[in-house]
Amino acid sequence: MPPSDEDAAGSALFDEIARQGAGVRRAALWSWIPGLLLVAVLLLAVSRFTELQHFVALASAADPRWLLLGLVAQALTYLCAGGVWWLSLKHAGYRMRLAGFASLGLGKLFVDQALPTGGASGTLLVAASLRNRGVPLRIAFFAMLVGLFSYYAAYLTAAIASFAIIWTSHRMGAALASAFAVFAVVALFIPLAVIAIKSVSARFIPGWLRRRPTVRIVLMEMAEAPLFELMSLPLFLGAFGFQLAVILLDAATLWLAFRSIGVDVDPFVAFAGMVAGSIGATIGPAPLGLGTYEASAVAVMSILGIPVAPSLTAVVVFRGLSFWLPMLPGLWFSRRELGRSAHRA
Repeated sequence: MPPSDEDAAGSALFDEIARQGAGVRRAALWSWIPGLLLVAVLLLAVSRFTELQHFVALASAADPRWLLLGLVAQALTYLCAGGVWWLSLKHAGYRMRLAGFASLGLGKLFVDQALPTGGASGTLLVAASLRNRGVPLRIAFFAMLVGLFSYYAAYLTAAIASFAIIWTSHRMGAALASAFAVFAVVALFIPLAVIAIKSVSARFIPGWLRRRPTVRIVLMEMAEAPLFELMSLPLFLGAFGFQLAVILLDAATLWLAFRSIGVDVDPFVAFAGMVAGSIGATIGPAPLGLGTYEASAVAVMSILGIPVAPSLTAVVVFRGLSFWLPMLPGLWFSRRELGRSAHRA
């Protein structure tokens, strides 16, 4: 990219980052309230069933030793998520420390929840953070695209494995099969749409959508990201391995949540429940996947023979470890990076 184009993209990025910084400061508290209310409504609704009246007893008796192992597993997920970007930048000739990328994953998680734009806000935060570290925007967005393709490939693989687990138990109903089919379409459509935009043109995107600052910056850099020039099979397989490790660590965290409340479940059941929850959050209408994640995970594990009470308890514990607890460090990191970007701008 010529210097003028890089500067123009950088200026647009920092303008949008400054706007997002104000949004993060406003959303830091308010973004938590709807989620907490939705979870509270879900717990209140299910607590009316006789089978679930010992839910609080199960949660209060959770063994902290298993919860600590769950925290370790979640910490490793952020290291693996950062490993995708680390590997992509290393492939592009930018060698950086792997440990430094874990905090990027935390910041992206918070911004995506505080400013829900389908992941675009978090992507811009990571791109700006990499640029603060001397990485050109076109290379930063190349790393983002590698992460996008490997993410959907890993989750599609996990969805197929979960489908097989449920199918072999002879409990695959039409509703579950439809949900898996919809997710498969989404997982294939998004990467193919990105390839089509890069290969053809972005002029087919509606004007009202192109005028959005976030979309404009993403399209600007997507067009310049050297995806076809730098992508290779070893790079994709390495990134795919990191993404698959994140999924397996999340499933392990859910299994550890079960163990913390004294319930021993098959690891394959925990894996299928975790993947089903992610699918429900992706294709469900609820913001942040709240309610849809819990309901989907509990439904699948109930189908596989786990009672509703321990399933719901374990899922709520898992969501606390993987979703709510990382918000505080994510808030700190995102505000720090947004501040650096504003200072640089």
